[in-house]
Amino acid sequence: MSALPEKTALITGANAGIGKEVARQLALRPEMARIYLACRNEDRATAAKAELEAVSDRRIFDIVLMDVADLDSVRAGLAGIDGSVDALVMNAGVIGPQSMELTAGGVTTVFATNVLGHVVLLERLLAEHRLGEVALFAGSEAMRGVPKLRMKGPSFVSTSADELATAIDGSYFAGMKPDFNLAFGQAKYIGALWMAYLARQYPDRRFVTVSPGNTTGTRAASDLPLPMRIAAKYVMPTLGLAHKLDVGAKRLVDGVTDPTLSSGTFYASAANTLIGPMVNQADFLPDLANPSFQDHANEAIHRFIR
Repeated sequence: MSALPEKTALITGANAGIGKEVARQLALRPEMARIYLACRNEDRATAAKAELEAVSDRRIFDIVLMDVADLDSVRAGLAGIDGSVDALVMNAGVIGPQSMELTAGGVTTVFATNVLGHVVLLERLLAEHRLGEVALFAGSEAMRGVPKLRMKGPSFVSTSADELATAIDGSYFAGMKPDFNLAFGQAKYIGALWMAYLARQYPDRRFVTVSPGNTTGTRAASDLPLPMRIAAKYVMPTLGLAHKLDVGAKRLVDGVTDPTLSSGTFYASAANTLIGPMVNQADFLPDLANPSFQDHANEAIHRFIR
């Protein structure tokens, strides 16, 4: 009997929540030989590694110190990874009032964390021919708006590179109160367009955007105002508007292990839902399949990478 191919995965935001659960589920797959846990905090990463080793009974986890909001940290962390990565899971993200602060590079923290650092990470792997098979970007139903939660979806006049750039540097909200929920949705929207752009450039690799759906047991709501934290932890699960951590993480695991999920596609819950079966979001958001919009997103992003 021939041996299973040994595969390597890299997961950002891997010390807690969905990222750690993705690592656990991937470790249960016999072909997975190494899993890099990309984390900002060494102590939390060490604790997560120990817990993952205990629950999986495998010693395949390595820590990579990496803050995706800091492009230099991304580059330094990637330099410490040996060889290629078969599956990249770009899971790290942030939402909340503090996420509207600007980084040293003049980008909102919400965009830097959710998108920009991942752009540098993935494109460096591609440039060095070190992405073996698939890259997954963690999307969100927030990019189409969530009326049930009174979250507005992104709405651009022209979806030009100039207009998308205003969402990246926060100037979109000039003269008005910043809406951190909308900024989060904008980041995920631009990120999904960028992934579709890459799918056109690299047809021999798979680039998918997958939303974990509205998932309990994560730290995503920890920086939100108290009423929103209470709703996320108690109200939405009670009303059937959220699923458990293992379910949300499995969506991302399926994204990197199921070859039937098409490159360049954003998969998330059906319209007006936050959980349940995943569908192609371009079926009701045709913007996502527009090559010009994809090009504009890529151009806008790269204005902020030096």
